[in-house]
Amino acid sequence: MNILVLSSKSPYPLKDGHSLRTYNLFKQVSRKNNIFFLTYFASKEEEDNFTEIEKICKMALGFKLPVANSRFLLIWALVKNLFSPLPFVCEKYRTKEMLDMIKKILNEEKIDLVHVDILPLMNYYGIIKKYPIVLNAHNVESLLLKRRVSCTTNLLERLYLWIQYIKLYTFEKKQFLLANCCAAVSQQDKEFLQKMSPNSPVHIIANGVDIDYFSYDGKNSETDALIYVGGFNWFPNLDGMNYFCEKILPIITGQIGYIQTFVVGKEDKKFQYADKITPVGCVEDTRPYINKAKIFIVPLRVGGGTRLKILNAMAMGKAIVSTSIGCEGLDVQNGINIIIEDKPERFAEAVVELLNNDKKRKLLGDNARKLVEEKYTWEEIGEKMNEIYSKLGQ
Repeated sequence: MNILVLSSKSPYPLKDGHSLRTYNLFKQVSRKNNIFFLTYFASKEEEDNFTEIEKICKMALGFKLPVANSRFLLIWALVKNLFSPLPFVCEKYRTKEMLDMIKKILNEEKIDLVHVDILPLMNYYGIIKKYPIVLNAHNVESLLLKRRVSCTTNLLERLYLWIQYIKLYTFEKKQFLLANCCAAVSQQDKEFLQKMSPNSPVHIIANGVDIDYFSYDGKNSETDALIYVGGFNWFPNLDGMNYFCEKILPIITGQIGYIQTFVVGKEDKKFQYADKITPVGCVEDTRPYINKAKIFIVPLRVGGGTRLKILNAMAMGKAIVSTSIGCEGLDVQNGINIIIEDKPERFAEAVVELLNNDKKRKLLGDNARKLVEEKYTWEEIGEKMNEIYSKLGQ
């Protein structure tokens, strides 16, 4: 099949969950289909690495996103959006260059299906509505924003975000009704989307992991350290680590003394506790850092979809302590292949226990690896996506 894919960001390099899902899914899909990939460049790094995307596509083109390259344009766009019925996240991804290229491809190529890789790009529905449409849901976007509102203390910011939430919920509900098929990452997301749009056909296309790349030989070169993977340019990561350093880490250090906490990902001045962690920054390969820490932590209070970072750590046989939101949507079992604790005291106690219990830590890691081998390989997930394409294209 010839599949037109609309994406909000170029997924290479693979530095976040969105990128990992998009790249690995289409790497598998491209083995049986021709991919026409249109996207935006969120950074020069994405533009420089675009050849990796071109390798798996019949055609791939990227466009600069004006609001991503100009603070003035971003602020102006935010202000103008107050008078628009559309949420800002949708308006910012509507450009003439993208619009013209979509029209050109639809006119010149025999496109069988359009895959909209993220909700905001459904703002192009008017020109793709004659084709079968698969709408991919990395998250339930309005739910993610609603959770962010609840964690925001600044009143003006909270008011603006609440207005955006109302707009986004309205837009999201409508778009899931318009799409021929929706691809959710978890059962929880599927149920939420079907409550929002009862007549929407929703299938579960889970997130996955490359179990050969994130490998595990039954051993770990561990040190007494914790690790978190996630850039602070995404609010849930920033909020989660502020929460960890404020509420959880003091309890841990009060019981065992200083513990090194590695954080892999983009730094941000808004992070309040830089002196309490070891910032690693953005790295090409997270594996050495994951491998040497005894425990992988996911102290998220805000989020949606599923966390690929957890699947990567599981594939490497790591013991993981997470909040329920952190591991939401994954088919995990508390105490078997992960530890789930929401109260700061219990989260801290779980970390301390695992630091001191080599046998339990290894058992959790072994069981975690078994889980991803059975349920979360990209090959299996890509095949499920191909089955949906085939049914829609008939």
